[in-house]
Amino acid sequence: MKTFALPALLAGALCAGFTASSQAAPTFIPDLDITTFDGSELDANLFIPETAAPAGGYPTVLFTNSWMLDKHQYLLQAKELAENGYLVMSYSTRGFGVSEGLVDVAGDNSINDASVLIDWLQANYPVGKLGMAGISYGAGISLVTAAQDPRVTAVAALSGWSDVIEGLYPNDTVNLVWGTILTTTALNLDPEVDTIWANLRATEDIAGVETFAAPRSALSYVPELNSNGTAVLMSNNFADYLFKPNSMTQLYTLLDGPKKLLLNPGTHAVTETLGGNDGHIWATTFRWFDRYLKEEANGIDTEPKVDMTVRISNKLEQFDDFPVTDKSTRYFLHPRFSYFNNASMKTSSYNGWGWSNDFHGGADTKAGTGIPVISDALEGFGIPVYTNMLGINGYHAIEYNSPVFGSTFKIRGTPSLEMWIKPSKPEVQLHVHLYDTGPLGLGRLITHAPITVRNAAVGQSQKISLDLFTTSYDVPAGHVVTLAIDTEGLIYQKPADTRYEITVPYRRSQQSVLTIPHL
Repeated sequence: MKTFALPALLAGALCAGFTASSQAAPTFIPDLDITTFDGSELDANLFIPETAAPAGGYPTVLFTNSWMLDKHQYLLQAKELAENGYLVMSYSTRGFGVSEGLVDVAGDNSINDASVLIDWLQANYPVGKLGMAGISYGAGISLVTAAQDPRVTAVAALSGWSDVIEGLYPNDTVNLVWGTILTTTALNLDPEVDTIWANLRATEDIAGVETFAAPRSALSYVPELNSNGTAVLMSNNFADYLFKPNSMTQLYTLLDGPKKLLLNPGTHAVTETLGGNDGHIWATTFRWFDRYLKEEANGIDTEPKVDMTVRISNKLEQFDDFPVTDKSTRYFLHPRFSYFNNASMKTSSYNGWGWSNDFHGGADTKAGTGIPVISDALEGFGIPVYTNMLGINGYHAIEYNSPVFGSTFKIRGTPSLEMWIKPSKPEVQLHVHLYDTGPLGLGRLITHAPITVRNAAVGQSQKISLDLFTTSYDVPAGHVVTLAIDTEGLIYQKPADTRYEITVPYRRSQQSVLTIPHL
């Protein structure tokens, strides 16, 4: 995990270029040992403004660390806030850094710890309105704490999650790469977490996994967040294949209080850490706290609620709400003639003779997402995943091409697929990719999603439905959108038996449809 820790520790140098309103140097206390509710010691640091506390107390921010990092992660951001009059504590969550206890993945102990730290701050300093912020693990803890502790007025959840299941088990598919990274890099992991991960990989006691996940997922606490009136800022990244934007956009739509959503290129935590969008994420976070903790009339509450940055071009767009558009195009899937031809998708339904295509498991193809983690991180710098669409093996995959676009096709939102299949085994897996394909057959990945069908009716037609991961992408004029589907991907755990055939039937009564939202 050290390769991930280094960029996070450099975060301030690259993304905290903000102008302070006060030049007074804050007092820094680098080491605080605070005893939490069960006697464990939590390691923290504290910035105290040199300016006197306002009548209502200092606006206060509690920073919570990312996975495998500690209280040092946000030093430069914390100092910047303190120079602007904030009281700022950063701490190492239990089991990380030198804090005692076991890592429980935002369980009750971790949430109680955060409330104990708030108690400590209020007992020792004049605390006004208080906010919490964090990247990744810190984002999830911040959201759940805010739901359970109404003293938290505002939250900045960056690269966070609202649904543990969606992160580790999207569409019943084990997120093998990210789950392995998480479970092997926490040195003080609660044994219960290892059991949950083992059960997930073995597809055993999924009900127990769901019971574990629910209290750790902000989607379980929408009524509490709404009742508390928590001001929630969320930032997520299109190529984050750990905490996809989808569950956070769902949370956003359910919140009634002040809210703002940032959707960015890049992968998990890297965009926030390395100053993505020219520092826009952290600048917006600071403005969010200025409005809801300092009560400054800075206009952020009257601006468009959704900031969406287009992949590849990194152009920032703003929208009043999410979904950002009510326009969409429905593409009906039409058959191919052989393994050596591509199929097509058209805006008209399939009305021909009964037909079918098949493709087979047992091998990966060029229809993939690139090198796990690395390719996703490079996308944040405008370097996309490319593939030779002409080199995709038609025996192990199927491709559907749209008509050629005469003008730029601006995809904004969450594409979805409803598809009829006839599986030859009770467990099959599909990897659904959306590509921007140019005239020479070179494709750039737009989005993807996996789905694992378990206990399928063998040899019988059945419809599967899934949402691809939320995205923002401009398909140039002269290009087509390609729907490429195969059965394996480097990120996800394969079924035990990959020797299966998937037949796609085409019938007037069985229309397979790809829906793409766009401007």
